[in-house]
Amino acid sequence: MKKRPVRRRGNPIALPAFLCIMLAVLLLGLHCLGGEPAFEALLTRLATNEGFVSGALALELGAGGRPVVHTPATAGSGLSQPPEPDKAPAPPEPANESAFAAPEIPAGAFSEKAATVEVSGTTGLSFDVEEMLANPLELRKTDGPQVLIVHTHGTEAYTNDENYSYTSEENFRTTDTQYNVVAVGDRLTEVLESHGIQTIHCRSMFDHPSYNGSYGRSLEEIKAQLDANPSIQVVIDLHRDDISLEGGGKMSLDWEQDGEEYARMMFVIGSGESGLTHENWEQNLNWAVNLQAKLDAAYPGLMRAVNLRKQRFNQHLRPGSMIIECGASGNTLTQALRSIELFGGFLAAELNAA
Repeated sequence: MKKRPVRRRGNPIALPAFLCIMLAVLLLGLHCLGGEPAFEALLTRLATNEGFVSGALALELGAGGRPVVHTPATAGSGLSQPPEPDKAPAPPEPANESAFAAPEIPAGAFSEKAATVEVSGTTGLSFDVEEMLANPLELRKTDGPQVLIVHTHGTEAYTNDENYSYTSEENFRTTDTQYNVVAVGDRLTEVLESHGIQTIHCRSMFDHPSYNGSYGRSLEEIKAQLDANPSIQVVIDLHRDDISLEGGGKMSLDWEQDGEEYARMMFVIGSGESGLTHENWEQNLNWAVNLQAKLDAAYPGLMRAVNLRKQRFNQHLRPGSMIIECGASGNTLTQALRSIELFGGFLAAELNAA
């Protein structure tokens, strides 16, 4: 095998060292000729040259020794992925979404409950919604992170609109976190933390590169986060639904308030009917039913029926666990962000009152 010649790089500080010597000579000459203004102009140009300044610093710090700058991590980012190499800069936020401000929570908001809550699903389990409404699951106030947000199917995305437009890598899916449900989790995190609720947002996409095994991978992450942060009281697996229309296309689950369109949401609660052990399902259902009762009273029509399923969905690890379907693939990201802001303000009020 033929060896390639090794190219040796020159000394990176040789040029700045030579220029420093020449500057000393020029300074003496210009002083004798009365040319201080010309020298000052030259010095200013060199002072703003990044390469020259770095090389000059290397003379002081030692050859090859550039100063290392440590950038602090953003608070509340949880397990954020590192920036992708060669990725284009994020486009500017649309005008109606750029100046984010957490929704205000009126005094006494969400104190009323709907008389009952509809629970749909395919299980043969027995439960009493009225009994749950009369005896709600109470989550204790804790120090430290209280909410964990994950995305088992993080590549799920929405229909393009004038605010958010992306190229679908698959059927309404993308790994670009500016446009998929990870962006919805980012907004929920912002709202919760703006109201004093410490939140861990895991931005990993467990359905990429392989969809199969997504729940097994997110299970390991949830376990690790709960072990490291026993203060977590609420675990939200944030998704968006997908409903096909008979004539083709995707259904948009719309709700309107004050002339603005929102994406309808749904709580999905798992059980042990699939054969996997799940002792918390009734507590999780209680939590969802009582949240829904207050949401139905405050925002009638925003929430779809609570959906009780046979699958466990990793919800056996902690009471207070749920899947949230925020809209469907026929909705837009704009609608989904509006809805999650309403929900985030509501959830913050509930946890702050605990």
